[in-house]
Amino acid sequence: MALWGNNDAKGSGGTVSLDYSTLVVTGTATTFGQVGAAATGDVIRFGDRAGTYYGDAVIVGIASTTQLSIASTSGLSGAAISGVEFDISELPKYTTWDSVYSQKTQSAAESTLVVRTSVASTASAGVSTVAIASTTGIIVGDTFASGSVSKVVASIGATTVSFGSTIASTLAEGDAVTVTRATGGQKSSVYGVAGAGVTAAATTKYELTHAGWVGVTTYIDSSGNMRVKKETLVAMSGISTGNTPAYPPA
Repeated sequence: MALWGNNDAKGSGGTVSLDYSTLVVTGTATTFGQVGAAATGDVIRFGDRAGTYYGDAVIVGIASTTQLSIASTSGLSGAAISGVEFDISELPKYTTWDSVYSQKTQSAAESTLVVRTSVASTASAGVSTVAIASTTGIIVGDTFASGSVSKVVASIGATTVSFGSTIASTLAEGDAVTVTRATGGQKSSVYGVAGAGVTAAATTKYELTHAGWVGVTTYIDSSGNMRVKKETLVAMSGISTGNTPAYPPA
């Protein structure tokens, strides 16, 4: 079994739940084992890396299109996983046992309130831009939260905020919104970066010298500035990307 592949965009429709005691993952509307979908040896990534993320695990068996088993929970946060989004990737398997990238060892990010506001007009599930009553003080990288929706702000308009991925639930006009900013903590994750990602990251703090599998750690320094550390795990061309968030992350 290869230690990694070149596909960071395998089929991952539906949602999943995990039984920590049995290591069995049960899917709803999933296609495990089908062509282009999850296969034994792939890595399943639980949750949304732009929102609530639970970590990575190697798939060791597939029983049906809606049930698979994982090797270990060592790379997971330990929080309950029920009805969450997921991605399937051929990223280097050894990273799922590396404490640097384990969600168990990610330090809790402190945050400060930027603004309390409200949704200015209904935003349907499936959109990535939301109109809000006030964007004063908001910057890229802040966290938008309203109801069950939690997203990192990728861009800001005069009356809107946009995210790197779509929202899963509809937000109604008048729904309460809070926007917060990380002031501490550390996050690490592995990205599959194609040539387009290298180009997009050029001249930014995410700048890379190689396409391939890259480990990225972000943290807030004592002056409130976000710092980025990059580690090229596998330099290679031909990586297929498409999982969220794309590189460079919003």
